[in-house]
Amino acid sequence: MKGSHLLGLQVGLLVIAGATTAIGQPATTSKTTTTTTTTPLLTTLFNAASNNENNAIISDIAALLQQTYSTTAPSSVESALSALQRQLSNGAPSIEDAAHGITKAGLIPPDIFKPIYPTKAPGDASYSLSEETLRSAIHIPQSFEYGQNNKTPIILVPGTAIPAGTTFTFNFGKLGTSHAVDPVWLNLPSASLSDAQVNAEFVAYAINYISTKSNQPIPILTWSQGGLNTQWALKFWPSTRSKVSDFIAISPDFHGTVIRTLVCPALSLLVCTPSLWQQGYNTSFIRTLRANDGDSAYVPTTIIYSTVDEIVQPQSGPFASALLSDVRGVGVTTAHLQTVCAGRVGGGFYTHEGVLYNPLAWVLALDAIAHDGPADLDRIDRDGVCGQMVAPELDLSDLLGTEALLVVAVLELALYTPHTIAEPPIMDYASS
Repeated sequence: MKGSHLLGLQVGLLVIAGATTAIGQPATTSKTTTTTTTTPLLTTLFNAASNNENNAIISDIAALLQQTYSTTAPSSVESALSALQRQLSNGAPSIEDAAHGITKAGLIPPDIFKPIYPTKAPGDASYSLSEETLRSAIHIPQSFEYGQNNKTPIILVPGTAIPAGTTFTFNFGKLGTSHAVDPVWLNLPSASLSDAQVNAEFVAYAINYISTKSNQPIPILTWSQGGLNTQWALKFWPSTRSKVSDFIAISPDFHGTVIRTLVCPALSLLVCTPSLWQQGYNTSFIRTLRANDGDSAYVPTTIIYSTVDEIVQPQSGPFASALLSDVRGVGVTTAHLQTVCAGRVGGGFYTHEGVLYNPLAWVLALDAIAHDGPADLDRIDRDGVCGQMVAPELDLSDLLGTEALLVVAVLELALYTPHTIAEPPIMDYASS
């Protein structure tokens, strides 16, 4: 969060008093303190600030409030305003008394007690990046409504060598223009060409940030490497799982790819980058992800992929790279275009990027977003969908714009430095 941590703490208290919203304030591990529930909150705050302990005290302040938090939340706007009036009709001697009053009445979201950085919950991996860096990658349009007005927030995660804004401009970035869906996207540094483990940190943070700001679990839609990054985030940041309503993976490579033209070390002196190393079919990164049932879904998951994918192979049969199992019973729907739409134009020649404008991919994504669990092929008009070449929301210019993503990828690969001669080592949290 920009600005001093003291300012962040003051804003946090104003949140509790009903003035604004602040999520994800940095915090460090709480230390032992002699603070009690009778100590005024502002006194605690400024004593901590004067001793340069303002980071460490956040958890203690949250704990003070949580001790009085009511688990009985108002059921309507009328009951909330009535409860607020009962608490504050006679005024409050101080802001901390007002904070305790509205907290006791259950008038604030319980998630306000749970910072998302440096960790949201026990068991989460530690971030290697600052919160400011993680947050700076989240592009939130000015029109974003944070789950209000029946619009569903969704995070879009790009693939290798193409920035998110470019990736989704001609396809799923248009979801919000014709459906009650509100996209944000992740502009990952170096166009996702750097260490995929670090890319996953951005995904994990964005899930917890956007879901908390929107006060609801959210779907996440990924393309290509974005699926790998998201599965890694779900594995090593367990707190994200309850915050993801649906994981929609387009052309994912959960088992990497065997295509030699994009796998190191074949081109290591020319275009080899950390994440290209990691996306080989049996790299250390892939083996670590798939170990201990990491090759199985953590949340309701919908997967759409194509046999003629020119980037990820194999993409057909029982060893398709896109496949995830379902040992946790969360629900997985797998849609292989050439199987679901066999003999129809919707199951024709769709490239790695072409699945982004495929009509079946759009219908299944929207079905997953609209219902509990993954998409259901029995809920859609398969004959109608498979008879189309592109999603009805798109046109020829969108098809051409999406296919041009490969040109962008070539430029990003040429500009990336430094090239590497081996895949990055597995981070400590994932190797223990």
